[in-house]
Amino acid sequence: MCVARVLTALPPLQALGSLCSPWAAPRVGPLPPAPAMVRISKPKTFQAYLDDCHRRYSCAHCRAHLANHDDLISKSFQGSQGRAYLFNSVVNVGCGPAEERVLLTGLHAVADIHCENCKTTLGWKYEQAFESSQKYKEGKYIIELNHMIKDNGWD
Repeated sequence: MCVARVLTALPPLQALGSLCSPWAAPRVGPLPPAPAMVRISKPKTFQAYLDDCHRRYSCAHCRAHLANHDDLISKSFQGSQGRAYLFNSVVNVGCGPAEERVLLTGLHAVADIHCENCKTTLGWKYEQAFESSQKYKEGKYIIELNHMIKDNGWD
């Protein structure tokens, strides 16, 4: 199972100059100043990056990493906007307050989850199940298919 690695520092901009093309000569010295019309912006950074060694799911809106395929429990769930997947664990998501909702499988206490990068609501986290047959869902996450994409290693 891959472990999420946390971003600690970005490489300096000069080091990135030689990575743009495998045929480019290594850059020596500082980068030339950008033309006045071009605005250099800071690259997006996520709270956690999942290892490249496994298939993963990412946010369909901003490509933030969400979950490894190894953490997928079930593909047979229904979200509010269509099909959804149940995961053991996810990264780069925030939780809202828990509230009781009557879902297809009964009464549950759930908290909406959103992408920490783009703030899109992705699904929910099961905080508590009130029926004994549904207890396996507690602490698990639902992400709706229309909010995630398959990323890295899918052939």
